[in-house]
Amino acid sequence: MKVINLVVDKVIKAVMVVSGIVLLAVTFWQVVCRYVLKAPLPWSQDIIRLSFTYLVFWGAAYCVHEKANLNVDVLLTSLPKVIGKLLEIIINVVLVGFFVFLLYMGLQFAQTGTTQTTSYLPIPMSWYYMSIPSAAAFMIFYMIGNLAVQVKEFIQLKKGEK
Repeated sequence: MKVINLVVDKVIKAVMVVSGIVLLAVTFWQVVCRYVLKAPLPWSQDIIRLSFTYLVFWGAAYCVHEKANLNVDVLLTSLPKVIGKLLEIIINVVLVGFFVFLLYMGLQFAQTGTTQTTSYLPIPMSWYYMSIPSAAAFMIFYMIGNLAVQVKEFIQLKKGEK
């Protein structure tokens, strides 16, 4: 499982790095062309949008792995440890349900883009839309791993209580 985690982490990080570099480079070149050379690059918008989309959605998946998603833990810290851990597990199960919904609806949405292309380049819109279900799949993968750890911790807390 650790090998799979490492591979998935490296793939996500690689896509995020490439997306960030492409986003930076194409945006910089677009600004130079538009304001210095007075000749804008219309196709650059398609590339910028594609790289930004993957950077955002796959970055969100990596945040799930790092447990860097937004949460308010005032309630969790004020509860007894066992109840707080149980509530945390319930919240994460609900999140898995939401990610499954996102995966399902994202796949349906991506299918609608197979007949559409971008404004300037012959890139199918489904490439853009696939960022949603692919990121949702990674979120599910990471969240299931997080849940397994949390359930083990919960069981240990329950054993320590007795």
